[in-house]
Amino acid sequence: MVLAAAFPILLVAAIVVAWPEEVDAIRLHGTFVDDDHSVHQNGIEAIAAAGITVGCNPPANDRFCPTANVTRAQAAAFLARALNLADDGIDHFIDDNGHVLEGGIDKLAASGITRGCNPPRNDRFCPEDGLTRAQFAAFIARGLELPPTQTNHFIDDDGHVLEASINRIAESGFTVGCNPPANDRFCPDQRISREQIATLLTRALGLPHNPQRIPLSNWNPVTCGKDGKTCSVSIETSAGRTHLVQEGFFQRLPYRSGEEAQFMASGTTFSLTLDGAPVALTQLPISTSSTEALRRWNAIVIFSSGSHVLVGEWRWNGSLIQRTTARIQTG
Repeated sequence: MVLAAAFPILLVAAIVVAWPEEVDAIRLHGTFVDDDHSVHQNGIEAIAAAGITVGCNPPANDRFCPTANVTRAQAAAFLARALNLADDGIDHFIDDNGHVLEGGIDKLAASGITRGCNPPRNDRFCPEDGLTRAQFAAFIARGLELPPTQTNHFIDDDGHVLEASINRIAESGFTVGCNPPANDRFCPDQRISREQIATLLTRALGLPHNPQRIPLSNWNPVTCGKDGKTCSVSIETSAGRTHLVQEGFFQRLPYRSGEEAQFMASGTTFSLTLDGAPVALTQLPISTSSTEALRRWNAIVIFSSGSHVLVGEWRWNGSLIQRTTARIQTG
């Protein structure tokens, strides 16, 4: 929303456009369209933001294939990107020549994270074989050089050749098990899925989550009434997913007479409620460039299943500038 020339304060990301009174609900997919109901969606978004994955359906790459089992070659590519592994220029295996992911496989071997799949010779990698949870635990334990532990975390891996690696990643907090809420089992020989690897890598690397932004400012598909202040939007998203609300004001510089005081006033603020209850906001430091000053407020919101009402209000020196009501429906 752009205010009159006498008040050159703008809502963040706001543009004046006339929109129809009714618009369809927007669906917040995040990076991929096929993981909206995955409990691992936050991890998937985190490794996408970190450049560890680009998707599973090139060239579109708008899908992640979350429940598909990971091949050994795919796991090698994930880890090579995640750990920024170096290539030693050696062709380590005879069965991956020309494979699209051969580079990641050779980097994994060069780092000592893998030795091969046919001991004792180990001149093959078996790139298209599925990877087990235990095998990926060994990759992570070696790649991050996790310390050994004497703690036996699970009851179903006793005597397993990779038990030590499993206990190492559990001791480091990267896995809690495979049978919640008891979580006394690891399911070591179960094939690991792409979504499970996403969560494990997110924890192991301490990746920040990449929350989906909730749009509340006056831009498509937010619609506002004739007064320009009463706005609404309908949003469909996933329960349990981390969402970000970030709104505020920016002030064109240089300030005119009295503008700086109004911009900095305690009554110039953004507030947020969820289902009628106030949402705690974090005010970011004021940012100033040669052309504008920026004030922003952040909130992280997680919606439970069902319908919710999220209301944002912008006030300029105490006066209401815009009120947006977002009707949230989680799937």
